[in-house]
Amino acid sequence: MKGTIVRKRDEGYGFIKPEDGSKDVFFHATAIVEGHFDDYSENDAVEFEMSEGPKGPAAANVRKAAANTNAAPSTDAADDAADMAEAA
Repeated sequence: MKGTIVRKRDEGYGFIKPEDGSKDVFFHATAIVEGHFDDYSENDAVEFEMSEGPKGPAAANVRKAAANTNAAPSTDAADDAADMAEAA
């Protein structure tokens, strides 16, 4: 799943707002699999898996979301021509 860190506490835990709009999910510092807890901030986009913690749903295997900086090129020449015509 993808989501955004909405709350992060110095005590080593926080909450992630899932991209699908479902209820915020608890995560613990030990759930982070890339980097360290201090490398993460509120509003960071993350990827995670849902798991069951001792008090209910929790995020596992938390990592920063991969940045999508390179859009896939269009392979349809007709669409490219139409896009260029609209831009003109």
